[in-house]
Amino acid sequence: MSNTKSDFEHSIIDLHDGAGRINKSLEDIVGVIDQVARDNESFIQSMDKEPDSEHSADIRKLLENVRGQIKDIVDFGRKFEVRINEYSDEVIDLNRQLEHTKKVAMIDPTTGIGNRRRFEESLKSIIENIEDFKGKVSVLLADVDNFKTVNDTLGHNVGDQVLRQVAENFVTNLKGSDIVARWGGDEFSAILPETELVHAIKVAENVREGIAKRSIRNKETGEEMGRVTLSIGVSTYHEGDNPHKLIFRADQALYEAKRAGRNRTQGELDDD
Repeated sequence: MSNTKSDFEHSIIDLHDGAGRINKSLEDIVGVIDQVARDNESFIQSMDKEPDSEHSADIRKLLENVRGQIKDIVDFGRKFEVRINEYSDEVIDLNRQLEHTKKVAMIDPTTGIGNRRRFEESLKSIIENIEDFKGKVSVLLADVDNFKTVNDTLGHNVGDQVLRQVAENFVTNLKGSDIVARWGGDEFSAILPETELVHAIKVAENVREGIAKRSIRNKETGEEMGRVTLSIGVSTYHEGDNPHKLIFRADQALYEAKRAGRNRTQGELDDD
């Protein structure tokens, strides 16, 4: 787990530090009151000698009351600090567990990349803030060609190996801000922020060519199992688009890539 403190943890630390500073200041005030009482004790005692004087008693009572009330606040503050110490570690740990759980819920367990939920939430957020991405974002939808045949003839273990290989190839060819996810089954998706269609197609081609050059090797026996290829459809953001429209156009382009013979990249069609 990361050692970087979250905003939540910093807030807990600030709360603890703030309580400590308040308690210290109040303790200083109690000390000042005690010092005032000591410095003026002789004066107060002299007032006691005056006939019918109630001033000294009033002053003593006032000092005692103020001191007592502040001391009560200090005692409460100390208990509050103890409670913070008791509960903060538990609350911070719970918060970390929740954050970890949310991240796990966004990961595809077979490939280790994001899942469809991660893809959809990320695309929605990017489109809602499209101006932060220079008004540009492109989407890739990819399908492993003839993947059912791979599973049927080579087995699901090899099939999973192929999926991991495809995921790794996507990650290798994408830049830091890009997002790749397993769309489902043998389909993959990617979001390329600040990327227009022509550049997104180049990225898709790099991904496709990278997979086409690699052969499947049985990790247990070392046996060469042949090659797999990808068909990829690419779409790009147009003003007023929502996630559904972008994904729909990428899916249309993917269909055209497969219809045209597979192992190719197809940009979005002119007609929506």
